Amino acid sequence: MDMKLKVRVGPKGQIVIPKSVRDSLGIKPNDFVLVDVDDGKATLEAVYQNPLGVLSEIARAHGVKSSELVWGDKLYEKVLVGT
Repeated sequence: MDMKLKVRVGPKGQIVIPKSVRDSLGIKPNDFVLVDVDDGKATLEAVYQNPLGVLSEIARAHGVKSSELVWGDKLYEKVLVGT
């Protein structure tokens, strides 16, 4: 289903994901979404597992503390982006 909806950004920089989009993506309260920004466009993707939990598990498997990982870390990218 293709959708293009206009939403307003609130004073704290927050947006409300319209119900039709939440329903389409299966997003429920307290779920995580992955926001990907590329070439001036942002896309949302439903994340069906807690990304921090997955990151912690993979970090432990590689002998690394998850608290030591930073943006740009190859392990971090592999977990969240799948590269």
